[in-house]
Amino acid sequence: MKNAVRITEKGVNCFFGYYDKYATDKNDKIHLFHQVDFFNHPPVEKDKAKIGICEIETGKVEIVGETYAWNFQQGSMLQFLDDERIIYNYREKEFIAKIYNLRNGKVKFLPKAVSALSPDGKYAAGINFSRLAKWRPGYGYEGLKDRFEDEKWPEKDGIYIIDVEGKKAELKIPLSLMLDFRKEKGVEESYGWFNHTLFSPSSKRFIFLNRWKKNKEDSYKTRLFTSDIEGKKIYDLIDTYRISHFAWKNEKEIIVWAEIDGERGFWIVEDKTGKIRKVSDKIQKIDGHCSYSKDEKIILYDTDPIDNYRYLKLFYTESEEEKILGKFYSPPEITEEIRCDLHPRWSRNEKFISFDSLHEGFRGIYLYYID
Repeated sequence: MKNAVRITEKGVNCFFGYYDKYATDKNDKIHLFHQVDFFNHPPVEKDKAKIGICEIETGKVEIVGETYAWNFQQGSMLQFLDDERIIYNYREKEFIAKIYNLRNGKVKFLPKAVSALSPDGKYAAGINFSRLAKWRPGYGYEGLKDRFEDEKWPEKDGIYIIDVEGKKAELKIPLSLMLDFRKEKGVEESYGWFNHTLFSPSSKRFIFLNRWKKNKEDSYKTRLFTSDIEGKKIYDLIDTYRISHFAWKNEKEIIVWAEIDGERGFWIVEDKTGKIRKVSDKIQKIDGHCSYSKDEKIILYDTDPIDNYRYLKLFYTESEEEKILGKFYSPPEITEEIRCDLHPRWSRNEKFISFDSLHEGFRGIYLYYID
């Protein structure tokens, strides 16, 4: 833990969110964060999150906005759009996305809330966060009714691709299309939704999860797909219903935690072909938020609580060695949708790792500097 440094204010609940996006600007000088007034209950319609920026070297903090479209797992999808603009989700009559220019204060809006932003900044993927609030608590937003809540596999709801500069959103993959891939008994009687999207490094393709279940108390089933941005070349990649975290290793390969033929662990899946191989027999078998370094030699990941501690780890792919960077206390009463996963994220220059934690008794953002 000696290398872990908190950059947010002591006693103030701050977090960034998910592991699959950069939290810093291109020079790793500014770190984005959400600031909230509590950490021990799910947000409701009236709860807002402040949007802030922190200068890493000086510790100077500035609040630049606020939003009612957020959750503890992924925040408001806050991230940098380019060198001077940030983007995050926002609630008006619909869930939309707000673009804020840090230099001149100018504001623009996109017609749909974003789930992922393409690396080139030209496109975003959008999904129905009201539907998520019901079927996957902890990942949706409160305050607006799902217009399609009575439909199991709606034709007019699904994944939107948003032209960021043109500010246009087009439905590319309707939920009803998923029934073409799912012929199992009971699927049509279930309620389907999309959960998690992520663009490839080239911005030409994206991953998404399709999940479904009949009743709220049931366990959901999951399938992983990839698609081009037109929603035409879609591939159902893994023959299993137990799929969790993932990240693009490169343009052709994806690291995925899944259970395949009864074996749980991290796998490398080839896009389009679905070819699968293990990452290693020496990496942890339990689930974790995973991502590769740019040179593909190191995997960064974490663990769920083990004896009330969450572990931050690296795996060196050439030597097949696992290194524990630290373990951080996780209060056992803070669980389910209000849990505080580490969600470790690479900095852009990969000299440090950013993660969220509750080990000091409040949500904070920490940097772990790597030798």
